[in-house]
Amino acid sequence: MKVYIQTDIEGVAGFCFFEQRRRSEYEVIEHRHRMYRLLTAEVNAAVRAAFDAGADEVIVNDSHGSGYNILFEELDSRCRIIHGRNCSGPHWLPLLEGSDAMLLVGMHAMAGTPRAITAHSKWEINNGKMYLSEGTMACAIAGDFGVPAVMMSGDDKVASEFREKIPSMETAVVKEALSPYQACSLVPAAACGLIYQKALKGLERRKEIPPFKISGPVTLGLFDSDNHAPPFQLIGERKTAETINQAFLDYERAMPWCPFDQEMVDGFQYP
Repeated sequence: MKVYIQTDIEGVAGFCFFEQRRRSEYEVIEHRHRMYRLLTAEVNAAVRAAFDAGADEVIVNDSHGSGYNILFEELDSRCRIIHGRNCSGPHWLPLLEGSDAMLLVGMHAMAGTPRAITAHSKWEINNGKMYLSEGTMACAIAGDFGVPAVMMSGDDKVASEFREKIPSMETAVVKEALSPYQACSLVPAAACGLIYQKALKGLERRKEIPPFKISGPVTLGLFDSDNHAPPFQLIGERKTAETINQAFLDYERAMPWCPFDQEMVDGFQYP
């Protein structure tokens, strides 16, 4: 069994505001690395559950920001990890195809979700017929490959979205969001224990949880927001394709935070 673990950081227990990457004060740097340690522990809990459920291959996708948020040295040595600049490779979810199940760790709510922790990104499907967060977009792409998303972790607000769209999946609520920048979290040991239990149960039930599919043709729009709060702004152009995965592939390169190309990094052209 191959298990794919999609990760973000905003949904981790203990996280409640962004790491301010452009500031270099000691406190800011220490906070950032503290969040990395919390994320790594939660990912390890999901990895351990996957192997205990019978996986023979586990791939972790470090999918927040720079793609260097998970501490390699502390990861379970049985897994492999995708890292580096997101969307600079062939896909937002590289090596997903052929997986038997997806687990999602550290998910956050879509832009405009009241009181959710650092809510941002909001995918519009077919002119407002449906909206997806980054996490449920990952589930929809997995659905195109026939891969069921069986467990997610995050705050209570994003968990509500997952339950609405994929009611049979397992949800690990590791914190209650009180405002965009304040939460009441489980302590790390309890959060990791809950993620392990829910991931194990989701994988054991994977054949009962259907892949989340959005049939084509699909029109995509992406809303984000100033300072991750309303009002919304439409970014880029809309693209139409037969499935959500094809539409996303057309669209992702237009995102303003993904200007990288497979053959061009930092201005250097590879021969």
